[in-house]
Amino acid sequence: MTSRGPIVEVTRQESRSTVAHLNQAGYAPKTIDHMHDVLSALLRTAVKWGHLQQNPAGGVDLPALRTVRPKWVLTVPLAARLLDALPPLGRTMAGLAMLSGLRRGELFALRWCDVDTDNDRLTVRQAVYEGRFDTPKTQAGVRQIPLGAAALQLLADWRARAKRLDPDALVFSTGTGKPISPNNVARQQIFPTCEALGLRSGRRG
Repeated sequence: MTSRGPIVEVTRQESRSTVAHLNQAGYAPKTIDHMHDVLSALLRTAVKWGHLQQNPAGGVDLPALRTVRPKWVLTVPLAARLLDALPPLGRTMAGLAMLSGLRRGELFALRWCDVDTDNDRLTVRQAVYEGRFDTPKTQAGVRQIPLGAAALQLLADWRARAKRLDPDALVFSTGTGKPISPNNVARQQIFPTCEALGLRSGRRG
């Protein structure tokens, strides 16, 4: 080990062995891919600073990524049935996602100041992942989305129920104003409702 630390002593063989060990230990391919990305980023910095000649994590074969759940699309009648059956929080979030095309992280980071009912639009400024807020990675990620009558009605109904309405408050939050866990909404509202309706997304594998 040198005074610069063990990171500069990582070899390509060790990178391959680490990936193989994680795979044998049962980690999901996506998790392994994420761990490898973190290691590779650190090693790229070491190369940039002149501590390494090349990135030993580069060119390492990774397990093929796979879809955990098959993707499927609701028909308009099924989507309407689902929204009608969901509790208010799930109905608003699912309906707004369907009608606006917001990504999950963008939906959970939405604040009341982002909703412009005078001009029938909302502005995407942030996304949240595992409780951490960040701005979109590209300028194209910051965008305005027009809202139709159905989306505006969903937001109006939810606003009448919401306890925090100051401009910087999250549209969807916990009782303490923190971001809601997407998995909690799915487990507590979306999946049970899908199961009750006999929809495919309720069949968890």
